[in-house]
Amino acid sequence: MQELPFGQYGRLFAGVLLLGLLGGCLLWAGTTPDDPLSSTYPDEIEVTPSPESYVGEQVRLGGIVVETDPVVIATRRGGYGRFTAVGANDHLLNADGPLERGDRVTVVGPLDDESTLVAERVITGESSETRSMIVISFVGGLWVAGRFVRDWRFDRSTLAFVPRPKREPRSDRSHGAVTDSERGTRSGETVSDEGGRRD
Repeated sequence: MQELPFGQYGRLFAGVLLLGLLGGCLLWAGTTPDDPLSSTYPDEIEVTPSPESYVGEQVRLGGIVVETDPVVIATRRGGYGRFTAVGANDHLLNADGPLERGDRVTVVGPLDDESTLVAERVITGESSETRSMIVISFVGGLWVAGRFVRDWRFDRSTLAFVPRPKREPRSDRSHGAVTDSERGTRSGETVSDEGGRRD
């Protein structure tokens, strides 16, 4: 058997390192905002309770579209915390058509007054699309994990995953088939070592 250049522990270390990098990438992707340049702006949590304190400042408000002419977003559940987003449809970054009621959006721009936001960038994020993506990814992950568990096993002696031995097909006898030797015995004949038959 050919030996590995770094041995079993080298392979184990490489596997742990790759898993750590994968986990780090997942955490990094989950904490990265949609627009890194707008991450320092006050958001809806800070602005909604006292919007008068942020008039004239650049803000980043996320919410649900409750009216479309003009576009009005609500930053709180139940339609509260309403802000008119002036020019929202003209500054969409990831959508082709105009905004509709129920769309989840994030609007970046200066707060003109206590209830008016001049949109400079608008990012849409459909909650239904996000749910579909999560469900499809979860089902696909379960399928891959099931195939892996069924076809592979962990070998402690080599510290590696190895293919599981394939199951032997069932013999003809298990299916009720009659072999030639059984057929000859039943008819009163025996098979000699030389290949001839004797009564």
